[in-house]
Amino acid sequence: MSIPWMPREVSHRLFERPHELENVKTTYLLSTAAVAGYLSREDGKRPAWFNRARLMPVSALTPDLQEHLANACHVICMKVRQEVTNEPAARGMVAPGRPTTCWQSGLLCARVIWRALFAAAAAKAPASKKAVPALFMASCEGLKQASQKLLTKVWREVQVQFTSKENKYRNMKSRPPWSALEAHQYEVFGKICGYGVCDPSHVAPSSAGTKPASNLQDVLEEVLALRFAVDWLTLSMEDAQEFLDQATKRAYKRPITKAKTAPDPVSQQLAALKEKTVDSFAMMWTDDAELRGVASLAIRLMDGLEGPSAMAFAATFTGQMLLAMWKGVAPMLGHHAAMGIARIAESHAAMGMLPPPQLPEPDASTSRTAVFDKVAASYDRCSKDCEELVNALPRGVLGSIIKVQATFRGYVFRARYFSKARAVAAYCKAVSWPELHPQLEGEPVDVPSEKDKKKKTKKTGLAASTKVDAQTLNQTISEFQPNVSKYLGGEPPKPGTAGGMGSTMQMPSSPSGRMGGTMGSTMGSTMRMTQGEEPGRNRAWPLPTADHRACADLFALYMYNLYRRKELTSMWSTLCQAYERGMDSYAELLNRNPALKPMLESIAAQLKRGSVVGYDKAFIAKHKKGEDGPGKEKVKPVDGDMFKTKQPGGTSRMGDTRTGMAETGMPGAMGTTAGAAATMGMSMSSMKLTIGEEKQDDGSQITGEYLTNYLKEMDGDDSQFKDISASVVPLCTGTSPARLQPAESILKSEELGQTGGGGGSGTGTPTKARPKLDVPFCISRCKPIWLPIKAHRFAAYRAKVLQLLPQRVLQQYIDFEKQGQYAACIKLLESATPGSLNVLSPATMVSGKPLLVETVLQLIVGYSGLCLKNQQGSVAVKLITQVLDNMSLSLRDLHPGHRTVLEAYLFDTALSVCYYMPADVTLSDRSESFFQQASERYLRLGHVNRYCKCCLRAAAVLHNQNNRSEAEYYTQQALNKLSDAPVSSLLAVCYHNLAVHTIVQHRVADSVAHVRSYVALLRQLPKLGNSWMQLLDNTQWLILKAQELWPSFQQQAGIRDSQIIDR
Repeated sequence: MSIPWMPREVSHRLFERPHELENVKTTYLLSTAAVAGYLSREDGKRPAWFNRARLMPVSALTPDLQEHLANACHVICMKVRQEVTNEPAARGMVAPGRPTTCWQSGLLCARVIWRALFAAAAAKAPASKKAVPALFMASCEGLKQASQKLLTKVWREVQVQFTSKENKYRNMKSRPPWSALEAHQYEVFGKICGYGVCDPSHVAPSSAGTKPASNLQDVLEEVLALRFAVDWLTLSMEDAQEFLDQATKRAYKRPITKAKTAPDPVSQQLAALKEKTVDSFAMMWTDDAELRGVASLAIRLMDGLEGPSAMAFAATFTGQMLLAMWKGVAPMLGHHAAMGIARIAESHAAMGMLPPPQLPEPDASTSRTAVFDKVAASYDRCSKDCEELVNALPRGVLGSIIKVQATFRGYVFRARYFSKARAVAAYCKAVSWPELHPQLEGEPVDVPSEKDKKKKTKKTGLAASTKVDAQTLNQTISEFQPNVSKYLGGEPPKPGTAGGMGSTMQMPSSPSGRMGGTMGSTMGSTMRMTQGEEPGRNRAWPLPTADHRACADLFALYMYNLYRRKELTSMWSTLCQAYERGMDSYAELLNRNPALKPMLESIAAQLKRGSVVGYDKAFIAKHKKGEDGPGKEKVKPVDGDMFKTKQPGGTSRMGDTRTGMAETGMPGAMGTTAGAAATMGMSMSSMKLTIGEEKQDDGSQITGEYLTNYLKEMDGDDSQFKDISASVVPLCTGTSPARLQPAESILKSEELGQTGGGGGSGTGTPTKARPKLDVPFCISRCKPIWLPIKAHRFAAYRAKVLQLLPQRVLQQYIDFEKQGQYAACIKLLESATPGSLNVLSPATMVSGKPLLVETVLQLIVGYSGLCLKNQQGSVAVKLITQVLDNMSLSLRDLHPGHRTVLEAYLFDTALSVCYYMPADVTLSDRSESFFQQASERYLRLGHVNRYCKCCLRAAAVLHNQNNRSEAEYYTQQALNKLSDAPVSSLLAVCYHNLAVHTIVQHRVADSVAHVRSYVALLRQLPKLGNSWMQLLDNTQWLILKAQELWPSFQQQAGIRDSQIIDR
């Protein structure tokens, strides 16, 4: 495999000189051992890989070596597992330069262990010791490129095996065989990269593993392992490059002295140990003393290998200890894979595009594989649009593309590989490796002395070249002629100067500079070839005159213009087809209904008149005449009433939920313009808005004028007149706390309940004793899910009310709000500019302002919610009670349909107050009446989802009042209404609450059936919010645990029938 940063002369000598082949063999053998360690990381779960690598088997080792190897692997595995499972930040302050995440800790362990193993194993080979750092970088580069190739192939295989991209029967639960993954592994490591692994289709594994097939978890762990390998190998090369830079500096700065032979063996050993600590590549420094001890243990184990087969044994040891390292990393990979699966929904599999598993934020920003999924997607076949654009390229553009690609490859080399290439070249020159010819035995090493260095400095004048003559500096600058390449816009060199430059760049050859001589001859020959070429030959036509960046910009602009032309053509074609289709449909309509021809002639006349006198005079003048009255301050825009119909009987249906509008009320936000609201009102006035069923005609129809005024006042928001969506539970956004295990969550909430003020002991100290897990405990912890009612546009209504107050009253109103005296705030509304808006005193309230009355009522509903939130339940009870008592007079000016909507909303709000204030006996006694009033109006309006939510709220109130059978009845009524509805979170909540209502009545079988129903529904829904899913998980765990403990409880309590209802 090619190594882009390896100097050409170094790679040439490594592969062409026989005396350097031992270095290549050592690198190949240790790289194969690293591949075997990676492939064998899951041998117990899937078919074994280690016996299919061309390494000495572990069974060939002696028993004592096997024992030592097993102990060392155990130590490595435990150390790595400790680092990747314990968050560094949880153990205290993280020192600068230390790993801050589990991912970084695992990378540090892998770097230290892999470097120590490689250096210790290479010492057992007849290879040059000074070549080990460069060979280590070459091995890491080859393994990194192989991991990147395999990562691309595996991710593309994920999109095929676990989505319906190629097979409609495949989904996230598919179980592809292990052979699909093994085929890609052998293709990359065995065929493309040439490592010593056997074909899995021909060589059987030593064990088949415990899992017959893979799943999405296994494949995502493979993807994360490859991402980990790429990051680990990249950082290992950076560490080796740093070592090369330091070794080169030491080689040039260290004084050259003749080696003195120590007189005694002890002194020789001390000198060797000192040299090893200074220039040791095997011992990578780290602040973790335990990690240094693990590396020392691996090195000492390698040092104990002796004999002619020591290198083969060392390769097997390396593979096994790297396998132990992968075993330690496995828990972290499994955790990230599970988190990635949690982010995947069934819709991703249906679309054929699974999202990649994400790393935590600090690791994702520094990862070398952050966009691996986009790289993998680039290998797919290009789109049809791209092929058409490429085929439409004119003549001469292909040459520009080639030049742009060449420039980009040069940029990639400078950005990624230049520093490594410079470090390796400088190191190889400093240590005189690799040699052109093998060194003969007894031949002295040609080392330049200090005298030679001084002569060279004096001859070249390099020492004095740093001094600048201030007198001739300006003249030197003014006479300087830069040499700019013709490809960068410079002029071609003159014939007289080209040869001089070529001769200047010729470097003299010397015994100590063999590589320099070779490079000089190569460059000289290149220059001569350039000079000998005739102008105009071998050039792409036409030859660009600008630089490469301008060519790239020109090409990008050309491609973008082609894309714009294609898009405009497509838009024009679509518009023409739509116009023709519309005209055909309208012609057919005119043929079927001749009565439309007069209207068509009228429109044609208006358009013709508008083209002559102006459209403003043709259309707007008539509408301005109809706008009379002193209260009209807003002027409608030009096209506000262009298509207005004058039929007062036009109504529209309110029960349609398919055209619902989202709530957009924001404090201080700009709403829609009056013209947009008028246009919306006119278009909706032609619809048939009936309250209840169409066959009923009880006068509760909202006329077009009333609806138009309402939409103007509410900025086009008519969601009050429509049913809500059945998606009552919010979806997961990724910002909520993570879900806990149900047992842990229940125990945590129980401890919080004991430490709170509502605990039975009355003390604030936590209790260490765990609660007894039995059936009564499980039943007591089961609670129905409460679906709160939301205040409708509270901020917008409050801002509108504040604008109606005089300046002298406004500050007093705000002060009362801050003090929580909301009744006094409503009292101050008697001083509003339009008149008294105190709905709690309807006798003095202004008449003819129905929309302002609704504004105040919505404001009171919001204030009630604030009271409940601020622990002011009595104030909320007083407010809502006064509103209900005076509601019949307060709503006298409202349209019957509008009044029905508000009455249902207020009764539903009162039912919610009953849930939060169970201690108020007077209000609790009226809860059933509130439900009857609200539900009757919801049914009359045809709002099925609002009715179901009201039933669930009433059931929750009855559950708190120990009326369990009535609560179950009302919940069943909501479920019956949703029998024909599609799958939704409201349906899941119904089944959940039914499970709770039946388990408290000791009907375990019914409760378990309801649990299974809502669990099956949750699997069909998108992922809901974690806080809501935690409640559903806890209920499922409690009911299943109660079912498990039920026989013993039934025997203790003396219950004969498990279906008895305990009231």
